[in-house]
Amino acid sequence: MLNNMVLSKCYLIYAPVAIFLTSIFILSVAPNLVISAQTSDYTLLRIWGSKGSENGQFNVPHSLAFDRFGNAYVSDTNNQRIQKFTADGKFITKWGSKGNATGQFHSPEGIDVDSQGNVYVADTGNSRIQKFTGDGKFITKWGSRGSADGQFSRHAHGVEIDTSNYVYVTDRFNHNINKFTGDGKFITKWGSEGSGDGEFNQPHSSVVDSEGNIYVSDINNHRVQKFTGDGKFITKWGSEGSRDGQFLLPLGIGIDSLDNLYIVDQKRSSVEKFASDGKFIQRILIQSAANDSSSNLEDIELDKNDIIYVTDRGEHNIKIYVPVK
Repeated sequence: MLNNMVLSKCYLIYAPVAIFLTSIFILSVAPNLVISAQTSDYTLLRIWGSKGSENGQFNVPHSLAFDRFGNAYVSDTNNQRIQKFTADGKFITKWGSKGNATGQFHSPEGIDVDSQGNVYVADTGNSRIQKFTGDGKFITKWGSRGSADGQFSRHAHGVEIDTSNYVYVTDRFNHNINKFTGDGKFITKWGSEGSGDGEFNQPHSSVVDSEGNIYVSDINNHRVQKFTGDGKFITKWGSEGSRDGQFLLPLGIGIDSLDNLYIVDQKRSSVEKFASDGKFIQRILIQSAANDSSSNLEDIELDKNDIIYVTDRGEHNIKIYVPVK
């Protein structure tokens, strides 16, 4: 059923059914999902996942990444594991359990895949990075608790791999970015706590563009900062607020084939889209009808076709959007 519909404002869907209306196609939609009219350039294609510990279920899905074949890897934080799927959500395999031994995790969060298909996981509670083959075979690990070079706080968070297979780790509570080789050799780091250029107040995630520049979501400074690959400050944008170009709580960050940026604003339950120079383009708003009580967006990734995947740690699922052409 479809009730209380105002075409210029929003669409309120009450039943988990497939429905086609004014170019919005929704499959297996969770009850009481509100989609703003600001999503007119995107279609909610599908939602996959539910709360649980079975294959294909999640308990706080945090981040995801794709390999060159289009397979998706999801850090299933409270199930202490990584799950691997086809791009359309078909379960392939999983690995991990709770602990601090090799191949175990304590709250895995950030994840990325290099050009050879190796998977890097921010093992947050263990203050380390673990590297695996694409089928979960352990390769190496590095990091320990601390603030020296190559060490992490209790919240080594985001992982990003560039085209040269350098690894960037956002360390939320050390307020910095660490750069490593693919086998864990420390190269450099930048950042400290503060609000000046190149400073951070809890950085969350990063993403690298086609020219090797890196963008970092700076949570409590309510902004995004742009750097060269070796940490030289280029520019920044954003401030606290709810107007276009502002943020309430910027978290996950993704990038498309044109180097446009997509930033999850958790408090607004939205994805904010910007050009690479910080010019605001669009807001994609997703929220629970029950006053945002269930939706809790965390991270975002775009595949090679610029399809958007958003992790929702509150509803324990992944929401998938495709551009309307």
